[in-house]
Amino acid sequence: MWQRKQTVFLLLAVILGVVTLSTRFYSWAMFIILLLASSIDLLTIFIYKQRMRQAALCLVSLFVYIAWYVALIVYSKQTAPDAAFHLSWETVLPMVAAILTLMARKAIIADEKLVRAADRIR
Repeated sequence: MWQRKQTVFLLLAVILGVVTLSTRFYSWAMFIILLLASSIDLLTIFIYKQRMRQAALCLVSLFVYIAWYVALIVYSKQTAPDAAFHLSWETVLPMVAAILTLMARKAIIADEKLVRAADRIR
């Protein structure tokens, strides 16, 4: 389980999500959305025997990260409607986590193709 590169990618995504949760508090909705994304990534690590379910959960996690950014934009427009939107370092971390989750999904799918090819040879 831990020797797979997608596990490392997902673990880094969880760490970045937790760091983002602990740095700045925007709203409860955004907190819950990011907590959900980090929880999905953590769950995905532990279902390593079900690769297709892992790939599906990675995709769900990506959509949750996108929802977090939509909520961030809505929240920033509600709090300061005339201010320009800018990203700080703690708001970029979920984007990096989403990229890591996408990389993990790609590696999971590659593993599944490798396993299916090995099963075909038998």
